[in-house]
Parts: sequence; structure tokens; C-alpha cells
Amino acid sequence: MPLFAEPEDELKSLSIKELMNIPLERDRGSMVITQPDNNKMATDTIHFAILAPISSFPVYSGEIIAAADVATEWINRHGGIRGKRLVVLRADDEENTPVSARLAHTLIADYDVQALVGPATSNSVEDVLKKVAIPKKIPLITQAASAVELAHLSKQQLFWRMVANNEQQVTFIHQFLTEQMNHRKLYVVAGRDLYSQELLAGLENKMTGVAGGVIEHLSLSHLVYLEGMNLQEEVNRIQDSGATAIVITLPTAQMNAMLKKIRTHWRGDLPLILAADTVKPKYIRDAELGTIAQCIYTYVASPADLNPTLRDSIKALLNRDSAGFDAAYVHDAVVLLAMANTLVAEFNIDYKDAMQALTGTGQTISHKDYQNISALYKKHGQLQYSGFSGRIQFNEFGENLAAQLKIYSIADSSQKPLPCNKPMVNSGP
Repeated sequence: MPLFAEPEDELKSLSIKELMNIPLERDRGSMVITQPDNNKMATDTIHFAILAPISSFPVYSGEIIAAADVATEWINRHGGIRGKRLVVLRADDEENTPVSARLAHTLIADYDVQALVGPATSNSVEDVLKKVAIPKKIPLITQAASAVELAHLSKQQLFWRMVANNEQQVTFIHQFLTEQMNHRKLYVVAGRDLYSQELLAGLENKMTGVAGGVIEHLSLSHLVYLEGMNLQEEVNRIQDSGATAIVITLPTAQMNAMLKKIRTHWRGDLPLILAADTVKPKYIRDAELGTIAQCIYTYVASPADLNPTLRDSIKALLNRDSAGFDAAYVHDAVVLLAMANTLVAEFNIDYKDAMQALTGTGQTISHKDYQNISALYKKHGQLQYSGFSGRIQFNEFGENLAAQLKIYSIADSSQKPLPCNKPMVNSGP
């Protein structure tokens, strides 16, 4: 099998109904790599790259690329990396796993990229780690991928994540639904991807310890175009289960389509719906879902608000406000990679040890200390990075022990709450 061939296992497992709703016009061959107009590559520049779903999610991608540019400008203004200018290339992976790995290979082989930021999804990160980053010993920080398997796969190699992992997310979701909201009957509408299946398995395990706890699920392929499916049978099945809360872990297009199908086919009072962090809250709000929005909560693996300083810098570049906290993660990832690169070269230490030293429990530092990082490391040995995304504390597996989680309602605070805010004991047979 060619190195970058797409697995066909998922296609073989699809039902006839799913197969009938897979779009045919899918371009898996394009690879678009660009560089900033005002910071181009040269023979003596150092190159990082960010893998972003530019063509699929331009607003999200624009924000995180702008954040990378803000970090790069700061680094270059303060001496670059060992006196060399840093350039962060932009690669459009379309949120498409095979494309991510092909791009990573090309970036390293043809553009001498020394570190990667992204991709955003667990499946894509897994593919990049297996096929490119680990074999070639290239540092990778993901701003959003949370699957636990990624840390197991990396085996303490050059992998780090900014967000809470799936184990942390499962505990957080479970406590919210069962302890805070008092739900006992859950239904999970999951993808078949690594992230979704880890979350589903974790919630199923947690619910076994809840008195009266019941959990059922429906798994859908990311290949399927849900807008073209009726889904009344599936929604009826969810309602007939007696579920009072639904957890949905689908990607953006499928998430919004599923929410619209529930809105259309649900009978009576709506359940509480918890949308996973596979979808940024902005995209759910922009879908104009109507009254069902009053029943939707979302959880994000970050605080809700972006630091005003970084938000203003991104606004100056994009001429609009930034709504995504992932921008803070990307900014800090670029700074940390540049700092680690400097320490590796100047002190002849391992990249992993450099990152551990930067994000330990010692002297507090931020991006403002970039130009003095060598002196600070020499003086203190252990440092504690706190950036626009807050405290970052990586353990030996690349997990951010200081990562934050938050759940909040999608509804307009001026709207009257619906009965979905409480468990519906009498719903369903």
C-alpha cells in the first residue's frame, strides 16, 4: 500500500443508507502551501509550519494563522531564532486526514520545516505522527486534538497538546450531566473517528457507576452528507430511548445538520444537547437553529474569552474580531517551539528536555521573555511558561496538565429557558 493511501475500512463498514449519502465531488489531491507576503523564505531563514483547514473553515484558520504571525513577528523583532528570521508557512489540510500527512511530508522534505503546529483533529494528528513527525523526529504541537491515543502513540517523543485530553473531557462532561444537571439517561451521537470513539467509550464506562444510569449511542461516518438524509427514524430512536440528554461529537457540518434534524423531528419538549468541542461555538450560533439553541450547551477545551491584547493584534491583521481561543494556543505554541529550538542549539540538550524546562514549575516566563530565554534558562534551569492561553505545564507525555475546560449555553441570555434545562423524567415510553 502506498505510504499516503487512504484506508478503505470505514467505507466497507457503512450501511446502504450511509453509502447513498456520501458526496462524490471530493478532491483529496490538492496540497496548498503558502508563505506570508511580508515574511518570505530565504536561504538563511528557519521554517515552521501550521496545518490548518483553510479552505474548509476559513474564519477559524484565519484566526489561528494570524496568531502564528503575531508570534512570529514578536520573535523576529527580538532577534529571531539564534539570529535567523523565523518564517511560519501555512498549509491547507482541508481538515482531511490523508492530506495532512502528505503536506507534513512535503513541508519537511521540500521546505526544511523544523516544527509543526496542528493539525486540529485527532485523526489527522495520528496520521502525521505515525507517517512523518515521529519517523523524522519533528516536533509537533497540536492546538486542538485531544485523543488519549496520541500520547500513547508518541511514546514520549516530540509531541505536545495544548488542550485537555479526552480522559479529562469525559470526566468533565460526566460531572456536568450527571451531577450538576442530574441526567441519568444519555444518548451519544458519535462519529467513527478516534476522538468520538474515545469519548463514547469513556462515557459508557463512567455511566456504569451511576445509579439508574443508561447510555445508548449512534455512530455515523464523517463521510456522510447528513443534510441529504431524513434521519426521522434515527431521531425517533433517540427519543424512544428515554434519553434526557444528548451528547453529539460530530464535525461542524454534520453537527449542525444533526441539530436541525432533531429540531425537525423531536416530539414535545427538547432534551439537553451537549455539543462537543469538535465544533467551535461560533459555527453553531451562525447556523441560526432557532429555539433549539436554548437547549444546546457546548464545551470548549479552553477558557471562553481571548486575551484582549492578542485579540486586538489579530483584529488589526484580519480587520475583524477574533472569536476563537485556539488562536491563543497557536500563538503560545509558536513561541514555545522557538524558545525550545534556541535552548537545544545553545545548550546541547534534547528538544523534549528543553520543552520540559520551559513549562515546568520554576521561574514564571511569557513571550515577553523571549529574547532573554537563554539567560533565564542558564540562571534558573526550570521555568514556568504562562502565555495568552494561560499556564502551560507539559508532562513527559506532552499532556498540558494546566489545560482548562468550560461549559456554557449557546442560547441568548435574554431568551426564556426551555424545559430542556431540566431532566425530562416522563419523556419517551
